[in-house]
Amino acid sequence: MYAPIPALNLLKEFEDGVEDYFAPGFELIGFGEDDGGYPQLSDRIRPFARATGSGSTYAIWLLDDRADLATLPVLLLGDEGGVHVVARELPELLRVLASGRSPMCDWDGVDYYDEREEDGAEGDGYDPCPENPAFRAWLRDRFGLEAAEDPDAVVRAAGAELGEAFAAWIGPLVPDAVAARGTA
Repeated sequence: MYAPIPALNLLKEFEDGVEDYFAPGFELIGFGEDDGGYPQLSDRIRPFARATGSGSTYAIWLLDDRADLATLPVLLLGDEGGVHVVARELPELLRVLASGRSPMCDWDGVDYYDEREEDGAEGDGYDPCPENPAFRAWLRDRFGLEAAEDPDAVVRAAGAELGEAFAAWIGPLVPDAVAARGTA
């Protein structure tokens, strides 16, 4: 068993069965074996995946003591700074991943962008996640979910719903995480 979250165990099986990225830069790591670069958060987060090739990390935020960890919020811990709520629960993050867009994170925020639309990438055949169509089909078959049309809207909704609780928790631990938003 990879993790105490059935959906992550299924995702691990899927990841092990494909030969390339299914979401740009996404790669499962040992569940809870890392601090995502933020040791002061380690008692309330469970990192589970690299979010980017440069080292940003996705982690479950132990917001409360609910037993079903898949229903807890997901954070993005930026390798260049920034900690942000990106999904209200794991299935919502799976929809974001299925969008095929890459996260760009700093202290001010997180945005998902399509690497295929970057200057010079158009028409050259570069695909940062060639297994994305298989992942979308898997997500639909396993969970009845579709890719997020606008992953940034998912992030904004999660932030709006959880922003106050997030700021209250993270502010004393990582002041820059709330100072950048002007909420410190």
